[in-house]
Amino acid sequence: MAQSTLHRIALAFALASVLAAVGCSTAVPTGTPGVDRIGAAVLRYQGPEIEVMLSYRFANSQEGGEWLFLDVAMTGSTRASVEIKREKIALRIPSGEIVPLPLQQEFGAAYAKLAAMIARADVAAEPLDYYPNRLPKALDFLVPPGSGIAYQSVWVNDLDVATGRLYFELPADMQPGPYELRIDLPETKVRIPFRLGQDQRPTSERR
Repeated sequence: MAQSTLHRIALAFALASVLAAVGCSTAVPTGTPGVDRIGAAVLRYQGPEIEVMLSYRFANSQEGGEWLFLDVAMTGSTRASVEIKREKIALRIPSGEIVPLPLQQEFGAAYAKLAAMIARADVAAEPLDYYPNRLPKALDFLVPPGSGIAYQSVWVNDLDVATGRLYFELPADMQPGPYELRIDLPETKVRIPFRLGQDQRPTSERR
C-alpha cells in the first residue's frame, strides 16, 4: 500500500514537472527584463507587484486611425493587494510622446465613431485567460456611455485578475514602429515595449 501511494505521488510530481516545463517553454524572453513573448502578439510582464498579459493583435492589424486599442489582463504577484490607477497608465508612441488614457468624458464623446471599430476588436480579441484559477473582474477604466461606471482605479492580488481594454487617442494617425505600455505603481514602474507594423512570429513560422 505504502509503495503504491509513493508511486502515485511520484507520478503526480513528474506529471506536474512536465506540465510546468511545457508551460514555460511557450514563453520566449524578449530584450526587456521581466517581459516574455507568449504568442505572436501577446506579451507577459512579471514584476514584484503585478503581472500583465498584453495583446496588441488588433492594433497590429490596423493601419492609420486616431485610436489604438490594447487588450490586457492584470493580476497581483502576491497576496498583498495593489492599486492600479487609471491616471498612471500611458502609452509611449514612436515619436517619443507619452499619451495618457483619455477621460471618460472624452471616450464617451468619441464612442459613436468608435463603435464599429470596437465591434471589430471584440471579434478579433485574443483570449487572455491565462489565470483560470483566479477570480475574474472587469477592468472598467473606460466604458460605453450608459453601460456602467468608469472607475479611477482597480485593486488586484494573486487571487483575482482584471481583464479589459485600454483605449488611447493618438495625436496623429497610428504609425508603425516601437510603442511602450507604461504603468506606474506605488513601488515599481511597469514598461512593456512592443512594435506595430511588422510580423511578430518567429522566423521559422513565417511563410
